Amino acid sequence: MKARSATAWALAAAAAATVASLAAPAAGRDIKVINTAQPDATSIESLVASLTAGCTGDQDKMIALWAYLTRNDFYHWAEPREGPEPTTELGVVIDPIAAVNVHGMLICYQVCHVLANLAEAAGIPARTRSVPGHQLMEAFYDGKWHLFDATVDCQAYYVADDGKTVIGLDELGANGPKYLNDPKFPSRPFYQFDRFGGKFWPWESRKFCLEKFYNPQAAKAYNTFAPCIARGHRIQLDLRRGETLIRRFTNEGKWHCTPELYARWKNDPTQRWIDQGPHDPRRPGVTYANGELIYAPDWSAEANYLDGVYDSRNVALTGGRAALAGAGAGHVTFRVQTPYLIAGNPGKLDAAGDSSDGAIVEARFFRKDVSAANAIDISTDNGITWKRVWSDDGTGERAVRLDLTNHVEGRYGYLLKVSLGGDAGGDAWLAGLRMRHSLFLSPVPLPAVRAGANTFTCSVDEPADLVVIRPDLSDAQAHKRFFQEIAGLRYSPNYPEHLQPAGAEGHAVIEIAPPPGSKVSHVTVHGSFSASTSAAGQEKAEILYATAPEGPWRRVWASQFNQTNQKWRWDRSVDFDVQPVAERCYVKFHLRKQRRLTLNMTRIHARCVRASRPLAAGQVTVTHTWTGGGDGPETAQRVPIDFTGGPTTYTFNVPGTDIRNRAISIEVANDKP
Repeated sequence: MKARSATAWALAAAAAATVASLAAPAAGRDIKVINTAQPDATSIESLVASLTAGCTGDQDKMIALWAYLTRNDFYHWAEPREGPEPTTELGVVIDPIAAVNVHGMLICYQVCHVLANLAEAAGIPARTRSVPGHQLMEAFYDGKWHLFDATVDCQAYYVADDGKTVIGLDELGANGPKYLNDPKFPSRPFYQFDRFGGKFWPWESRKFCLEKFYNPQAAKAYNTFAPCIARGHRIQLDLRRGETLIRRFTNEGKWHCTPELYARWKNDPTQRWIDQGPHDPRRPGVTYANGELIYAPDWSAEANYLDGVYDSRNVALTGGRAALAGAGAGHVTFRVQTPYLIAGNPGKLDAAGDSSDGAIVEARFFRKDVSAANAIDISTDNGITWKRVWSDDGTGERAVRLDLTNHVEGRYGYLLKVSLGGDAGGDAWLAGLRMRHSLFLSPVPLPAVRAGANTFTCSVDEPADLVVIRPDLSDAQAHKRFFQEIAGLRYSPNYPEHLQPAGAEGHAVIEIAPPPGSKVSHVTVHGSFSASTSAAGQEKAEILYATAPEGPWRRVWASQFNQTNQKWRWDRSVDFDVQPVAERCYVKFHLRKQRRLTLNMTRIHARCVRASRPLAAGQVTVTHTWTGGGDGPETAQRVPIDFTGGPTTYTFNVPGTDIRNRAISIEVANDKP
């Protein structure tokens, strides 16, 4: 099956070539602010490097990785889910950077895979284990497997009598009372909520865990699973001229919950706090946070307009207005991109589309008469499909305010296209564009001020766009639009049997089309496969890439399915550089089946580089806001940044005690006219 005709792809490529020159001056950039006393959690590479710096061996590394998840204010709550299939297991967030930066919620069968991801990124093999009603992970070093449980409630690792060696699950199951009731060398923390005795969740109690999990009878049911390795998310802050990102350390009631998930959690007795939103009921102050992404370009300077244009056709800036460059139809497209989820006021959680104030777009429009046209469309699939959200039904100039929350919440961005039409350049125009988005995030990794001396580094990476592709394989029709080609695979709507070879083998190809003017430089491909556990060694899957539809294809991953995994699911992510950087990249999933092999979910994160107009010294400002003495008066430290000489380091002192962070904002100023 061809998902798109050759003609359609050719037209799309021609359109991209036409608009590329118009977007060339854009200046997207990855701005990073880090407190040097905190781990750098913006990518899995930086997080693992920060946490394991100075460690002398694999066990030291594992304790450091485990400690990050257990000693910080993450919390056990309804498991975080997102993406096109959030109501199945495939929607559970196991990418460490998304888990700790966006959701901050770590339930057992999520956190075991998050820790396994971190371990393998540190070069330590990992696996996950199940006990009756619980999941945890083991790391392999010094010739043995060693147990680390990072679940917020029953967090622990268990040390042998030598006071040095972390034991494995099988030894713990055979000697549970010894290690739980009177441990000689308890980890820190060690069942920190045992004092509640199972009041909130039963597994916070050592007594419960000993009776249910760690005893010889339960040990007969222990299973071993391959870890789900899912990566690709990163905290990439590409801010344009006139754009400000405000990240708060507290929440304003904005969070995202689908009606389907609400129904699921409402009937779960362990998640009876669902109406209150994500939090730790034992520690009311431990909860999620909110932010705002505000875009207010000043179009009196052309650089500010061009900095925000994703693509354009037959539209030009004239007198501070985006107007038709000539007779006929035209459009200008703007992109919203954030590493945090867009979320609004939830309203009635059991009612679809009952959210508000999460995505507000304001602008002034003009059309001369009814023969001219103004309209707004949005796309949540990188421009493959569009949805009309507004069209002008009047004439003359008018102010428009749209609340797009119900169209875009639960996503990391979208495209907004303004279409204009008329017989002359002045027949239709757009001006005064303003966009405000509310964000859902975790406060734990944010660069916070502390009492005493604070040192921050602020750096800017090469200009880059991030393209994220998440095909909805649960939708029998909608999934087709994401693939350039599907050959030899049959589709099933059943979970988890989505794309599988109709015969012995088949493949599916996804095209990565970067924004106009960009080239693909680095790609992370994630695949979730179902393979027969009884014949896993015979099932074969490959991930390949090419820079042209016809190839040549380069293999970047080959499966190593084996029969030791006691579950159908196999998740792997692969990173690769595109050499040389290319205007298009194609990813192929090739499946060879003996008994059962399916592709159930894929996510692609592509980093795309492009030229940009450099920022002037002081055009970026970082502002830290906090209170001293608890809820005392707010203090703000405003720091202009000069990137012309490379990364900037700045230091300031914070007097007092009980420092409470309020916000950190990064503002990119407009160019002056």
